[in-house]
Amino acid sequence: MLKRHAIIGVPFFVQEVAMFPLRPLIAAALLAATPALADDTKTSALIASDGLTGARKALQAQPPGPDRDLGLAAVTFLAGIEAGYQARWRVGATNPMLPVPVIGTPLPENGSPEPMTGDMLSQLLSDLAAAMAATREALPTDPDPDAALVLRLDDVWLDVNGDGQRLQGAEGLLRLAGLPMPEPGRDVIRFDAADAHWLRAYTHLIEGTARAALAFDPETALSRMIALRTEVARQQAEGAHQLAREPMMRQQAAFIGPFLDIAAVTLQTLRNQPDPEGIQAAADHLTLTVDANRDFWAAVATETDNDREWIPNDSQQAALGFQLPPGTGDAWLDVLDEGRMVLSGERLIPHWRMEPGYGIDLSKWIAEPTPVDFLGWAQGADALAFTGPGLTIGRDAWRRFGDMFGGRAGLYMVLFN
Repeated sequence: MLKRHAIIGVPFFVQEVAMFPLRPLIAAALLAATPALADDTKTSALIASDGLTGARKALQAQPPGPDRDLGLAAVTFLAGIEAGYQARWRVGATNPMLPVPVIGTPLPENGSPEPMTGDMLSQLLSDLAAAMAATREALPTDPDPDAALVLRLDDVWLDVNGDGQRLQGAEGLLRLAGLPMPEPGRDVIRFDAADAHWLRAYTHLIEGTARAALAFDPETALSRMIALRTEVARQQAEGAHQLAREPMMRQQAAFIGPFLDIAAVTLQTLRNQPDPEGIQAAADHLTLTVDANRDFWAAVATETDNDREWIPNDSQQAALGFQLPPGTGDAWLDVLDEGRMVLSGERLIPHWRMEPGYGIDLSKWIAEPTPVDFLGWAQGADALAFTGPGLTIGRDAWRRFGDMFGGRAGLYMVLFN
């Protein structure tokens, strides 16, 4: 029987920072781990017993076809996520590192880690971006309407530490991410052609995030953190023979240290001069996220079946049992359209220091990106070069969506991407 590892404990506020980027990944992981043929769960069971490697090899050995192609793309996606977790686990980077996908998630501890190097994070992000591109290469551009992947939730698992044993089952991941939990007896989801667009949207979202982080080059900031931790470890070893630190101070250091490391690496990285091509690539992927999302909701709207749906239309029911208010798709697309207009400069971002009718033109910054000093942008001085007159983004779309879901709006935002 496969053994399940427990998630290590980290400060609550660190988990909150870490879990926001994890939520879309967990949602995507549910689709990504569903390389099943039509209406059987044989491949789903193969994942449960042999993991992603075995399932991927089996799918690669099969002739191309609608179900096989969708399944291969899905496994390729999740294998990329798994590889990122394994890269972190090998060097003992089990606490959240940056609030971005894969590296913002707590992992099981590694008692004998390899030394971490400054380029570790950049390599991880590069590999993650490549995995997202490979997923899209395997994913049919125009999925066959009859394509289907069936998933038993309990079959989903990630080999985070490379030992062939489970980290979490799918329900554990759902609970960890704060996503809707299935009702009793609702543990099978049938993903169809529409959901292929949903997966494509998430590959663009994740790659866009990775490209943006790479554009700022986190290597120097991470190297500084490594040097600090190395020195602290040396002092601790030396202090064992001298005066012991006051217990209260040690507890405070353990509590706030991980949070300050995240903040320092993030803020120091943002102060770097970003690579213009990398920033443009990130913006392009975010735009393509909106495009794929629109394709998804358009396809969902035409469905007439009601067969174990992942995200249902107004006439369907979700396989997990959660309820969506009527008009959910239209409301979410309104939010995405505003995001697209911000990326293109059609709408400006309001700033508290600017008068009505003025705002920040994000497209100007994308075209000529500059370092981002958090205090300078918050104060407004660093934003002046990108400020001008025009229509600013409103709150109507966000308010409408928020009113539909109340306190759970954030949960459904990451579910829909």
